[in-house]
Amino acid sequence: MLLPLAACVHDPTVRLDHAELNGVQMAMFPPRLGVVLTVVVDITNPNGFDVGVRGMRGQVMLADKYPLPILYQPPPPGQWLRAGQATPVRLPVDMPIELAIALLREAWVNPLVGFHVTGVVDVTGSATFKVDKDNFPVDLHGTMTRQQIEGVVPAFMMPHS
Repeated sequence: MLLPLAACVHDPTVRLDHAELNGVQMAMFPPRLGVVLTVVVDITNPNGFDVGVRGMRGQVMLADKYPLPILYQPPPPGQWLRAGQATPVRLPVDMPIELAIALLREAWVNPLVGFHVTGVVDVTGSATFKVDKDNFPVDLHGTMTRQQIEGVVPAFMMPHS
């Protein structure tokens, strides 16, 4: 009886909504200062049943040369995507403050900083039948503005020229 159900399962679609820089964070051990980058994707579930996101692995490439890992795992039982709807999923990424400063310097030449998100999403089709699909591919492009970066890099950290 599961065969007809599996034939009716449609892959979700993933669309980049935006990226946010959410402020500076400090880690005590090892001591470091970083910026919280959040990539927000909208995942549309075209199925007539809810689908759960169990996790995402991949990377965000900033300015075509700075890779940062994405390792997102929502708390159990995962983040559920309602049937027939788009759901925003927030993917937190740690960015070293040194990279944020380098991006800000580059943004003085070009006020838009491009980024490329690649990776895979693991989903579960329906809470009842638990049909898992791992490694669903994601490949998305977007931009951040110089103003977004300026909003999180403290002025005292920028060298004066």
